[in-house]
Amino acid sequence: MSKFKTSIAALVIAALPAMAFAQATPATPATPGIDKRQAEQQKRIDQGVKSGQLTGREAARLEKGQAKVQRMEDKAKADGVVTAKERKQITHEQDKQSRRIAREKHDRQRK
Repeated sequence: MSKFKTSIAALVIAALPAMAFAQATPATPATPGIDKRQAEQQKRIDQGVKSGQLTGREAARLEKGQAKVQRMEDKAKADGVVTAKERKQITHEQDKQSRRIAREKHDRQRK
């Protein structure tokens, strides 16, 4: 019986830091769709620079647009809940950025 009590006590002690950490950190809302799209658009910009389809100035402007979307996402997450309205606004801005990337990549300007 003594070994049983000792092993239970060891398990409880081992689990305490994990439980404390789980309670101490507030849950941040997950936005995997938004994050994935941001990463894909960033890849498109990087590929455009690498291939010469985007000039430095165009790439900088597109990066600025991506940063705007990221700020919108960060602001939406700040209160711990990303509402449907906020998701819609972020998606709309991502749509605009996607069109800008496509337009700049295909405007025949080169480095």
